[in-house]
Amino acid sequence: MNIDQESQDNLLSVNESGNNEAELLRESRILEHTHSFIVEYNFKTKQCYIDPAQRRHVYGDWQSDINNDRINYKKVVLRDDIPAIQAFFDFSDLKAGDSRSISARFYVEAHEYEWYRVSLVCYADAEGEKERVLITFTNAERELETVRKLKFLLAKDPLTHMPNLESFLQMTEKMICTHPDQSYAIIRMDIDKFRIINQMYGTKEGDNILRYIGVKIQEWAGPILETSTYCRISSDLFCICMPADAGDIQEIIDFIQTSLHAYPLKFDMVMSFGVYITCEEDRREQTCVSTLMDRAASAQRMVKNSYMNHVAYYDSVIRKKEIAEQIIISEMKKALETNQFQVYLQPKCQMDTGKIIGSEALVRWIHPSQGIISPSEFIPVFEKNGFISELDYYVLRATCQMIRKWLDDGKKVYPISVNVSRTDLYNPNLPEQIKACVAEFDVPHELIAFELTESAFISDNMQLYNLARLLQENHFHVMMDDFGSGYSSLNSLREIPVDVLKIDLKFLPPSSDDKRGNVILHSIVDMAKRLGLEVIVEGVETIEQVEFLLSIGCRNAQGFYFYRPMPVSEYERCLEEKPKEISVRRQEELNR
Repeated sequence: MNIDQESQDNLLSVNESGNNEAELLRESRILEHTHSFIVEYNFKTKQCYIDPAQRRHVYGDWQSDINNDRINYKKVVLRDDIPAIQAFFDFSDLKAGDSRSISARFYVEAHEYEWYRVSLVCYADAEGEKERVLITFTNAERELETVRKLKFLLAKDPLTHMPNLESFLQMTEKMICTHPDQSYAIIRMDIDKFRIINQMYGTKEGDNILRYIGVKIQEWAGPILETSTYCRISSDLFCICMPADAGDIQEIIDFIQTSLHAYPLKFDMVMSFGVYITCEEDRREQTCVSTLMDRAASAQRMVKNSYMNHVAYYDSVIRKKEIAEQIIISEMKKALETNQFQVYLQPKCQMDTGKIIGSEALVRWIHPSQGIISPSEFIPVFEKNGFISELDYYVLRATCQMIRKWLDDGKKVYPISVNVSRTDLYNPNLPEQIKACVAEFDVPHELIAFELTESAFISDNMQLYNLARLLQENHFHVMMDDFGSGYSSLNSLREIPVDVLKIDLKFLPPSSDDKRGNVILHSIVDMAKRLGLEVIVEGVETIEQVEFLLSIGCRNAQGFYFYRPMPVSEYERCLEEKPKEISVRRQEELNR
């Protein structure tokens, strides 16, 4: 209801108290959007205020009837409810702080009635005596209708009018519990490159596509609605739960895929599907629906943006991978606290002389029971959950501590490079943290370099530019790592300040049979020199590669042909040994 000037005047005439006026006005405004109105009776002034909204909700004009002392319960309440209402409004035994409620049928028209819930609270004055009673009348029938409408809206996705995720979880849980012996398929799907569709055709067209998919899913599910559930999860993500019949699963996938191809848009739209089939273990352990959906999502990730396959089933391979990842996640913090992560160093050297000119700090997980865990097993997991940032800082700190020890021992120290993960780029405090760590151990800045992967250059140039610039301003060397493994590095070389280019030989293998690769590699080395960049080729594994690299003017390398990653103690021994020149290594090759 709207509180007009007349309503406010009535409030002022009933109560001279500013507090009571404000309270009534506030309570009236709260009731604006409900099917309710209020009545207040003051025991001291004998005045009764009736909310003007009363005339919109129930029959008659109660304020006028009270003013003229002619209120008639028979015109207000159904005859059968009059005794209960009269008892309810008997305030003779009412005390301050008391409250009560009742339900009764009130006339809304001369001969029509609806159920109302009536509740009152008795308030006290400063002395603790009862002063006034506030009564709220709420139309229970319309309130219930509003609740039903609200529940309906809360259960639906507003764009597609499909069930939303919360509703889907509840319905699917109930369906699975009702049919405990039935195996179900959870199918999770979304549109490949949907973000590009929104960018090219606008979000309005994107919304139309989502509605279209929703209609097609509901169209398919119509005949089997009692044995299946479906929903829109968010954005372009949809999910279906249905009986696990292989033929039916493929039928719905083909139906949706074909329907999407038929949509009138000049864009080759394709959906990726992940399928999980419930098993006896799920039924026995009553696996929750959200976990089943997660497994379907794990399967879907296997084919996301694949040009060949668009459907993947969750299987034992994915299961083992997830279990292994979970074990890694559960043990990673303890491993960091107990120094299970150890820094290994892989030397960088001059190929012709064999002299070590520096090294790269790598990390190995030395597990107390499993032994050495490969970085390929835990690094991707840490990159996903963000723990890689903590590990990177751990490696940086250990490296600084190691350099400090060598300096204190009077040993010759060569620069060590540490890796900066893509996750680290979004830490605005990273440059300060690096400076503080290096300062703590009083390490000369020229002895620490930072390797940024090429994939990070592609994903966020601005973040990288800011980081590289700040590092160089503080006299740290910046390296572009894995050059050649990505798709667009040349522009990054122009935009982002780097000092060293590390060329990944795995993606540009020089050999006598790969003339095009040789030409490309030669051109990259020549370009780097013209840009004033130092070049290090990583991944060198054969004498033939060494000789070719030397022939094109590349001098420095890192790879298994020279040194594998090694513990610090072994690296220290290598520094004490006499370097092997290329002629010596070539002769050793011939003697084998």
